[in-house]
Amino acid sequence: MTADQTREQHPSFLTVYMEDKMDIREFFKDCLKDFDKPDNWVDISFPGGDTCPSFEYNGYQIMVNHPDPEQRELEGSFRFTVFIALEYGEEGWAFYAETIEEILPELEVPYLTRPLVYDREYYLKEEARRKAS
Repeated sequence: MTADQTREQHPSFLTVYMEDKMDIREFFKDCLKDFDKPDNWVDISFPGGDTCPSFEYNGYQIMVNHPDPEQRELEGSFRFTVFIALEYGEEGWAFYAETIEEILPELEVPYLTRPLVYDREYYLKEEARRKAS
């Protein structure tokens, strides 16, 4: 058996991982194909760690799911999920909608007025730390 045949039959973790990452990046592009991101949203997408692209704005994280409901990870999920960025991975406040027009007003509500997972001081310290870096 040649080295090439061995690699084909037993791909390394890195090879499989990179192939999957390319598929994920293509999927992320497909999620955004009909979406015009507002200029003031910061792309914080994490291909390979998240299931869809995400952006940060005004203290919120906005996940943008695939436009085709059949392509979404969870059946019945919405196109947009908004939550407090500092609460990523927590079961805190969230807003779900199918259109960007539905979420835009929610993004203008100061996130510190929402029900919070942590003590308010935590958010203020994190904001100060982020501004300093």
